[in-house]
Amino acid sequence: MLKILVCLVALNSFCGVKCLISQIDMPPYLKDCIKLKTSKHDPTQSPSEDVCNTCVTRYVWIKGPNLKKCSHQQDNTTMADISRFFGKVICDHYNYRQKRQARTHMRQEIRMMSPQRRKNLRAAWKKAYDDGYFGWLARFHNDQIRDSAHAGPAFPGYHRFFLLMLESVLKHYDKDITMPYWDSTKEANMENPANSVLWTDDYLGEMNGVVNSGMCGGFRDLRGNPIMRNGGNAGSLFTSYDTRFVINIPNIERLTEPSPYVTLESAHDNVHNWVGGTMAPIELAPWDCIFWMHHAYVDYLWEVWRYNHNYDMKYPYKAGLPGHGPNTPMKNMPYMRFLGRVPTNKDGYSARLAKLAYYQLSPTCSAQNTYCGSPDLQCKIGRYASECVSVDVRFRRETQPFRQANNRGGNVNFKVNRAGRKKRRADHQGYYEDYEFSVPADQIDNIHIPIEREPCMGRPIQNNFIADCSSDAKQWVYLPVKVVHLRPQEVVFKASGHDYGQPSRYDMYDEHNYAKLNQYVKPGNPAVYEDCMEDESGAFKVRLKSSGLSYFGSYTDYVFVDNRLPVSSHIGYIAVQKPTPYKPTDVLITASDACGRLCKATCRKQVGNHVYYEPCKGTIRVTPDMPLMYGNDFGEAVLSIWEFNGKFTPTESEHNIYLEFYCDYSNKWIWDECPHSKQG
Repeated sequence: MLKILVCLVALNSFCGVKCLISQIDMPPYLKDCIKLKTSKHDPTQSPSEDVCNTCVTRYVWIKGPNLKKCSHQQDNTTMADISRFFGKVICDHYNYRQKRQARTHMRQEIRMMSPQRRKNLRAAWKKAYDDGYFGWLARFHNDQIRDSAHAGPAFPGYHRFFLLMLESVLKHYDKDITMPYWDSTKEANMENPANSVLWTDDYLGEMNGVVNSGMCGGFRDLRGNPIMRNGGNAGSLFTSYDTRFVINIPNIERLTEPSPYVTLESAHDNVHNWVGGTMAPIELAPWDCIFWMHHAYVDYLWEVWRYNHNYDMKYPYKAGLPGHGPNTPMKNMPYMRFLGRVPTNKDGYSARLAKLAYYQLSPTCSAQNTYCGSPDLQCKIGRYASECVSVDVRFRRETQPFRQANNRGGNVNFKVNRAGRKKRRADHQGYYEDYEFSVPADQIDNIHIPIEREPCMGRPIQNNFIADCSSDAKQWVYLPVKVVHLRPQEVVFKASGHDYGQPSRYDMYDEHNYAKLNQYVKPGNPAVYEDCMEDESGAFKVRLKSSGLSYFGSYTDYVFVDNRLPVSSHIGYIAVQKPTPYKPTDVLITASDACGRLCKATCRKQVGNHVYYEPCKGTIRVTPDMPLMYGNDFGEAVLSIWEFNGKFTPTESEHNIYLEFYCDYSNKWIWDECPHSKQG
């Protein structure tokens, strides 16, 4: 399966008397972030989508539009009121712990919690939500901490205090509550993460759409919008490789932002984007319960990193970041009695703070010891290593014959044949993951039995249509966008051609079979996510995304192209905030595949009667000037491309397409070929 995401901002050089769409310069902060993140490596070494997601998220959070004026009309609570309340809650919790002189329960991976403890956590969280205290805490993550809690060394310490505050609130209702963490490698190592037991009412509820069940089912943010997710449509989960990489980062300077390398914070960004929906924008993310469990795992990784580096508590100095200075007080944070002051960034790195929470190690297994410690985790036995993965909700239904072997004793032999699905190695080449293993019959319930992965089509994306302070689909308009896709270098399909009766080295669709075609189709070999999977049908999902630069909001959708063919294309429709005569819409439009490879944005140019598309950076300005190059609703956008002629076949016209994305899988960064743009 492949989803495609491309970093782009639209531009228009020809639209008649006035330009409806025009190219604008990429904002300086966004441009500088991309320059930093691409300075030490090329796209063959790191998925280009990582760079795009990290820099767009940082820009929107630190420099972009925000929700500070979107408070509920009947809510007069100030941040000072909220801060004082949480200061008292933490003080009460800290004093309670001192009196008991004993540790509370360790923070565990959520599947290691007993059903009763999960039930108690859910009840306490619901009470905190109903009483408004959870909403108060979510509001801490607001525009006041834009330049001090992210994109710098204060990130891990600030969020460690943040987790302590939520845990203290929950303990206000149940003294035995401890915040669990979500180790997303348990989903990343599944054939299909969407089938994880995590996305059921017993745990976190829906992975896609409105969250009506699970830990925070039915919750709504301050503006009354429901919590939503679009799992698996962008980004990536933590993988075993990611965790090993983070834990082995050599020093704290490399571990924290800003850095040209992968950091703890940039790795965490990918999971925000993978969950999507409410979790994607930083200002809304804390309203989803999964935010807290994800950050507890990030905190866990930081603690493991410190133990592997002689418990390094040094606070790094990074020039040009006043909000991240070691002695700078943390914004919004309350007075902490156990510190005798409002905590500083350096306090976030202190051993004293770390001792307020302890972690149980994430569960592991081996071929000799297959029990992962929970009935909702199973041991996935690999050729070279074994690891715990989440139970697939289809597992018990489809593996009943294997479990019946338990009654017969002896060993059960398994042959793992991945012939229908291809996974990529670190060198980006396709391979078939075939191997055999044997386990004692009495351990059969502990074993993850691989099952064929479902087709890659997935589910439709549910957008929240939030633009600035409200959610209203009528505030959005739709731009037609074309995606042109070259066949990736590594794909191979079981459809071989024959040359005089002899099988060909390549399948029949491969451009290498055809000398003239091969002159033009020459894809590179850019890096992909480690857990990237491809579908043998050839269906290729290309994801489109718009990120507001002049408004708070984003929109995602996708198109399908044919991965078998040397060249294929499809037209999709991407929504942006509706422009007005007084406020044009500035937006970044992006496209990338599920393996994390970006496509190049190209913008329409016309010289005389000759229309062509040239590389651009993907930042555009949309106005309501005529002639319109968007539809006021989805239907209008479709009709701007397709003309229906009675009983005859509809005809397609591309005169209204300003942006095309070219997925050529180049070994160069997509921004390298973009000329300096002039604001229209």
